[in-house]
Amino acid sequence: MKYQVKNHQHIFESETKFRQCHGSTVCLLPDGNTGAAWFGGEHEKAPGVAIWFARRENGEWEEPRKVADAGNVPCWNPVLFADGERLLLFYKAGEEIARWQTFVKESSDSGRTWGQEKELVPGDFGGRGPVKNKCIRLQDGAILAPASTEENGWECFTDRSEDGGKTWQRSGNVPFDRQMLAGSGMIQPTLWQDERGTVHMLMRSSEGAIYRSDSEDGGFSWSRARKTALPNNNCGIDVARLGDGRLVLVYNPVSGNWAARSPIAFTVSEDNGRSWSNPEILDHVPCDTNMERAEFSYPAIVADGNDVYITYTWKRRTIAFWQLHFPERKKKEGVPEGLWPVMLTPFTDDEEVDYDGLRALTRWYLNNGAAGLFAVCLSDEMELLTEEERLKITACVKETAGEVPVASTAYVDVPEGNAPVSGNSDAVKKNPEADAPENAGIAGSGGEPDELPFGGPQDPGRLNLVEDLIASVGRTAAAGADIVVLLTNSFVYRDESEDCIREAVSRVLEAVPDVRFGLYECPKPYKRLFSPELVAWCAETGRFVFYKETSLSRERLKEKLEAVKGTPLKIFNADSSLMYEFLKMGGHGHCGVMLNFHPEIYAWMMKNWNEDRQQAEQMQQLMTITAHIERQCYPRSAKYALGRRGVPIGQACRRENASQWDAGCERAVNDMERFVGTYLMELERKFLTFQ
Repeated sequence: MKYQVKNHQHIFESETKFRQCHGSTVCLLPDGNTGAAWFGGEHEKAPGVAIWFARRENGEWEEPRKVADAGNVPCWNPVLFADGERLLLFYKAGEEIARWQTFVKESSDSGRTWGQEKELVPGDFGGRGPVKNKCIRLQDGAILAPASTEENGWECFTDRSEDGGKTWQRSGNVPFDRQMLAGSGMIQPTLWQDERGTVHMLMRSSEGAIYRSDSEDGGFSWSRARKTALPNNNCGIDVARLGDGRLVLVYNPVSGNWAARSPIAFTVSEDNGRSWSNPEILDHVPCDTNMERAEFSYPAIVADGNDVYITYTWKRRTIAFWQLHFPERKKKEGVPEGLWPVMLTPFTDDEEVDYDGLRALTRWYLNNGAAGLFAVCLSDEMELLTEEERLKITACVKETAGEVPVASTAYVDVPEGNAPVSGNSDAVKKNPEADAPENAGIAGSGGEPDELPFGGPQDPGRLNLVEDLIASVGRTAAAGADIVVLLTNSFVYRDESEDCIREAVSRVLEAVPDVRFGLYECPKPYKRLFSPELVAWCAETGRFVFYKETSLSRERLKEKLEAVKGTPLKIFNADSSLMYEFLKMGGHGHCGVMLNFHPEIYAWMMKNWNEDRQQAEQMQQLMTITAHIERQCYPRSAKYALGRRGVPIGQACRRENASQWDAGCERAVNDMERFVGTYLMELERKFLTFQ
């Protein structure tokens, strides 16, 4: 990780104004300078502990000034927030945390002078508004404050203001399973909003790990909290989002309830908080307990472009300050490797496309590790959608996905040609791979093992097949697809040679010169596998960048990977049972149906297969076993599983197999998800113990 230290200093000399200090906050002031505040006095909880503030101009900090107190009642946890030309200072006052009151002061001159304090929410005892970390301004203009209470167990929530902080609306508490969490719970959340509008929360916990929750409605409601792999010592954390979208988290990389508050470090995420870099240490004194002389804690961080400003408690004697710069990250060329979910289509009860559900589902994929999205595909029941629906789905997904690439099929009715469709035909016996369903008896790869290929009768009058395909390509690209996917069975009639395919592909490429293409070995109405030689020819055109491979053959995968070396074309395997082998061959990622159930284990495999091969082999066994759930009325089974995970979509499908859904299918999905959840918890526990 590249970064530059632009400044590092202590804001004041130890014990110049007070014996102890703690709970700092940092802010970019309206006048362009930097400000910080903290509480200081004889010791935490002591009568007379007050809020202190200092400005930084021309690289130097002014003398700290007391800016708020509550007489003999201690003050706590100041939070600075710049709102246009106003500077707001929130802080708590109370002898006991459970009965805190929140006060706010305002400055119109960047902290040089302050107005009279007032209660944030009159009559409240317990703590409304920001509890430790900064508010954020949402894309819709509202202010969102990260809050928590400690009266009847620890609870996190948010306060939302749509009138500049005059009034506040409290969300419900962040839901979590108390039986799965030791100690008091979670407090002191920190927030960020991504470019798609989803708000994310990380929380301090008593469980030895940082927890996470997400909101799709601007902080009104929150998903069930889940444990991350980030360690936590039951101490404060804070996160900021850089101008280029990366996240910087400041924390103590120590696991345990009330564990040591040293070292203090930061870590960076390039994928919206799904994974994090190794910690970079800011301060450290070896210690086993929270002795005063070894404490570096309660960090605060704000970002200005790709600069961050950090403060934290330094041994309770002073406040440390850092300014770091992160060079602009270089954008990776070509199609990103990783996970490419085959997307579902949410329907209303009357089987109309549910576009609100589609947006929520798109965000769920992105929040769970998707490098790209395959939007119009077999999993979304593309053969049962109208062209208008396919194009509107493509546009909706792209609008929601932002910079994340979206692939979408240019769909045309595939002709059967002269070969029979029966699985018992002589033609099938000569080439058994050619007509196998995508998963061919091994689930989890994006096909449907319980259905024979479909299709209409031979249509000798379809002389304009390629012209139809070219027209569909243009409409799909115009709808917003970054990659227009062509089905390998859609270029020519079923019994025609690969020379005919080359001729058809050449006509398509010439007709639409500005489009990037993908290829999909779709099993319906019949599966046509490209030979490695034809794959190499496509790759060498420079126009193909995405290939969903469904041969279920190690040898074919290896040959195709060799065929695309040195070209823009990347191979994505659809078969869950071959993921580990495929990655060892140098494969580029996974594009299969099980990313609709539990993408976490596939994300783990992508990231860690080469670091922990023994664990990767166990993970592969889990993938192979659980992938058989696809046989339970997919895609309805996936929609049911997603609904249980809080994704707001129904179970309606247009496929006839949805009517086969029964209590047995439901139990199978529930048992699988519990099995996978237990496995992931054990894996996280192993990781945290190792840390």
